[in-house]
Amino acid sequence: MKFTEEFLKDLINAKVIGDVIPFKTGKINKVESYIKTIVGRIEDNPKLVVEPDFKYYGSGFASYVNVEISQRDRSDTKITYEGSQRTEWIKGLLLYISNLSPYWYYGGSEWTITYENDTWKGRSRGFLRPESIHYVDYNIWDDSIYEIKELMSSYGYRLLTEEEIEEQVWFEADIPTILTDRPYEVFDCFFYWAD
Repeated sequence: MKFTEEFLKDLINAKVIGDVIPFKTGKINKVESYIKTIVGRIEDNPKLVVEPDFKYYGSGFASYVNVEISQRDRSDTKITYEGSQRTEWIKGLLLYISNLSPYWYYGGSEWTITYENDTWKGRSRGFLRPESIHYVDYNIWDDSIYEIKELMSSYGYRLLTEEEIEEQVWFEADIPTILTDRPYEVFDCFFYWAD
């Protein structure tokens, strides 16, 4: 599907767009409540640890809700030790659920959580790009991805394709994001974060 310049510019300007509830309301808080319901359904899977970020990484504004998903059995986690420091390297699944339009995307991502003497010390996280869909370890994630796709579809969200979002933006755009630089891709119209 080719998105129109007008549609993408509306997304860049943080306009809530869609023909179905809650998007028809034009109110982002209604959409975020809807996303909380969806995330709650994902959390119903006892095999998964689901960590949504409804606070936009603690500052600014994001056009999406970032949802980190890892395996409860830790089959996606490698643990390293250095003195009294323990670092957990999680090769998980990352979802971006748009809070402006009924679209979403996912990919493989790695993040770390570090502990000093079993006390939380810090963490790092990655961000999605169109090619992140190729970084998914399907040996671990195949069943879960299928279930998440079905769930998202049942709530009216359409999974974007890599081909749709890797296209370069063909019009003049000033996207309020710190996640990437020009030249922008269609991906950046859907998923941006201004700190």
